[in-house]
Amino acid sequence: MNKIILAIFTLALFSHQASSATLNELINKNIGDATQSFDKMRSTALQPASAVQLWVHIRNDSQKPLAQEILDKVVKTTFQQQIVEQKPIQKVEAVPPKSQLRYFKKQNQAQAQELFDMLSQLIPELELSDVSSKYEKAGWIRSGHFELWLAPDLTKLQPQP
Repeated sequence: MNKIILAIFTLALFSHQASSATLNELINKNIGDATQSFDKMRSTALQPASAVQLWVHIRNDSQKPLAQEILDKVVKTTFQQQIVEQKPIQKVEAVPPKSQLRYFKKQNQAQAQELFDMLSQLIPELELSDVSSKYEKAGWIRSGHFELWLAPDLTKLQPQP
């Protein structure tokens, strides 16, 4: 009987140690995962949230140099003391018939107007388009996100004085 009790006790002790090791491994893994997630969130938070992001959309490859020229001029300008972050030029299948500057958050309206005033000196017949009612709650669009859609027939910028 003593041998049975000793065997059960040994088995219980071994089982407890094995589950403790597994539990400790799981705890350490969770701590590692949490630390990794925190580091990712911190690096995102440290990025300047106030940077203006300008995405330029073109219809055809011939507009690429024109889009780059616009971006080169815009990145040298600050809007409400914010830098302009140049994003890659996007070639798309469909664009509006007239060039548009779109903004996606109501809080960016003044900034959009300032950017529009600058761009309208370069781009003929540019329109300012408020799409915030559709995208205001979209979490994947940061504040300061602007899109410039070039009309398909835009081939040159307005001459500058």
